Amino acid sequence: MMNVLAYDLGGSSFRLAVINSEKTITHLVQLPLKIPMGHGGEYEADPSSWWESFLLACRTLTEKGADLSTIKAIVGCGFTRTQVPLNARGDVVHPAITFQDSRGSRALAEYLEAASPGLEGRVPNLSPYHPIARLIWLKKRKPDVWAKVTTILEPKDYINFKLTGAWATDRISIDASKSFFDAIEGDDRSTDALGISRDILPKAVSPFDTVGMVRDDVPSDLSPLVGKPVVCGSTDTWTCVLGSGGLNPGAAYNISGTSDVFGVISRQRFACKGLMTVQWGPEQWQLGGPSQGAASRLSWAVDRYMPGVTIEQAMVEAFNDNTQLPIFLPFLEGERAPFWDADLKGAFLGICQFHTGADFVRSVAEGINFLSRLVLKMAEEATREPVSHVCFSGGLSNSAILCQLKADCLNRPVFAPKIKESGLVGSASMAFLTSSSIADITAELMKDGSWYRPNPAMRDFYDERFSIFEDGCSAVAGLSHRISQLNKTLDMTRA
Repeated sequence: MMNVLAYDLGGSSFRLAVINSEKTITHLVQLPLKIPMGHGGEYEADPSSWWESFLLACRTLTEKGADLSTIKAIVGCGFTRTQVPLNARGDVVHPAITFQDSRGSRALAEYLEAASPGLEGRVPNLSPYHPIARLIWLKKRKPDVWAKVTTILEPKDYINFKLTGAWATDRISIDASKSFFDAIEGDDRSTDALGISRDILPKAVSPFDTVGMVRDDVPSDLSPLVGKPVVCGSTDTWTCVLGSGGLNPGAAYNISGTSDVFGVISRQRFACKGLMTVQWGPEQWQLGGPSQGAASRLSWAVDRYMPGVTIEQAMVEAFNDNTQLPIFLPFLEGERAPFWDADLKGAFLGICQFHTGADFVRSVAEGINFLSRLVLKMAEEATREPVSHVCFSGGLSNSAILCQLKADCLNRPVFAPKIKESGLVGSASMAFLTSSSIADITAELMKDGSWYRPNPAMRDFYDERFSIFEDGCSAVAGLSHRISQLNKTLDMTRA
């Protein structure tokens, strides 16, 4: 039986597993990771910690009885919208700038003033969260560092580079950067103002393609893997959707982990302002995008309003009754899809003196889902077709309470696959199969899981609460910008 070594590089953990051709995990190691926020609101990570985690996980697997000599291929996935700058020797010259970071806001604005008029309209979702904004910031604010940069890799591509020595990425991970350079091709004013060549991007291949073989100078712990093929892999989002059976035209997917990603899958390309359009397979186009957080928002709420209990315990207590709840706008660190606004601020609407900590926690759980419903509404209006169901995966999908809440808030059936390590299973699938097998992978994984149906008695209730949520988002936008400007003025005064 064929064995694959699959990894899942996330913002809060690194997982490594041995998976056989029946997609059974025989050995698994999980190690903690963290993306710290700096004093200035920046988010950076040391890529060497990811590589050290890979090495430690391999040693731990061996200690647990895994035989790495049986491995036929290595493949993985990782969080995306994160830039790892390397010099010509492959050395990291600056910490990785991660997906939450929005400090490129001013540098991007300066670039757009110098570029051709209308460029922002030609590049979908060009915001401080866009990869190119981070590169512009690095070039403008740290020119000595930028002078050393030869290429930019994504997190999982850095792991693959350490294994093989090859610079490569997949077409899904690089789509936003490639689309930007495509948009300015032939536009001399925008190209000259940018001063960055598209040659800085690594070559792009299929997630199913081999990028190289494990080189013979890797640390001794990896000696059984020398000469084994390393498959490119893709983003954690795409891979989790693949591994949970969600890459199915006519359905929606939702991954709720450290961050939250929601979208719909269709057979043809559709576009919608505020959402990302990316081809995810031969007959799979996704329309959706990531938000700044899901589990992180719930953890924040539980820590502050119900300290000392787990999220699952908090959910049980929070859903004991139907108290009149406040409505939560979940914008604690700005927001990505569908707003792409780094200055957006969160709020509780309708606070009363009788509200308890449990009420606030439940409101946060609802607010996360209302943001997903907003993306769903926009995507369905673009495709002109309602989705049949939502395939729900990630850590929060382990809670039956949260699965039912999602079905009620979205007014759509929710499927939670039995396989919980969807990122690892999706990764392994890329080593076992090809892109033409996506439909077969989906059909197989949809056979085993739990269904949650919307409660008809709650439909009007959640329809009205969602309508208030929408109006609240519109109302808070202008106030958020005023608050941000006031804070910036205050910072300048203190400086």
